[in-house]
Amino acid sequence: MQRTKSHSALLAKRNGEHFERLIEITCAYYSKMGVALIQKTPEPMRVLKDLGRGQFKAVFTKKAQPDFTGTLKSGKSVVFEAKHTDGTNIPFSRINEEQERDLKIHDHLGAISFVLISFNMKNFYAVPFQEWMQLKEQSGKKSVNQTDLVDYQISTEKGYLNFIREVEL
Repeated sequence: MQRTKSHSALLAKRNGEHFERLIEITCAYYSKMGVALIQKTPEPMRVLKDLGRGQFKAVFTKKAQPDFTGTLKSGKSVVFEAKHTDGTNIPFSRINEEQERDLKIHDHLGAISFVLISFNMKNFYAVPFQEWMQLKEQSGKKSVNQTDLVDYQISTEKGYLNFIREVEL
C-alpha cells in the first residue's frame, strides 16, 4: 500500500506532537527530580472570536520563539528549539530567523542553548547552538543528517530524553 502525501503529512504531524509530548514528560521528570524547571514557550497569538466551550478563532501575532525555556538547578538558563522528522535529514531552514536570533542572544548571554532533534522518534540529538550554526555555515549543505550529528546523539533512559545530562548539568 502506497502512502499518500496527506497521510505522510498527518503521520509526521502526529510524530512531531509525540516528540513534543516526550519532551514535556522529560521536563516534568527533571522538575520532579529538582534538576531543572523547563517549560514550553506559548505561541504568541491574538483571539479573533470566542466560539464558546473553550474554543476560539485566533491568529499568531509573530513568528515563533524557541520552543522551550527554563532554569537548571545551577541557576543557568536553558533555551532550545525542538525539531522532528520522519525523513533522513533536517533542513537548517526549519529554524526560522527569529528563533535563530533568540537562540543566539540567549547563547551570548550565557544560557545553554541547543537544537533538540528527533529522527523517526528513534534517534535523538542535542546540538549546542554554536555548533548548529557552524554546521549551517561551514558544511556547504542545506540540511543535516544523522551521520552529521553522531557526536550529539543523546541517550534515553527510563523513557526520558537525557538532554540535560548530555548538554550540561
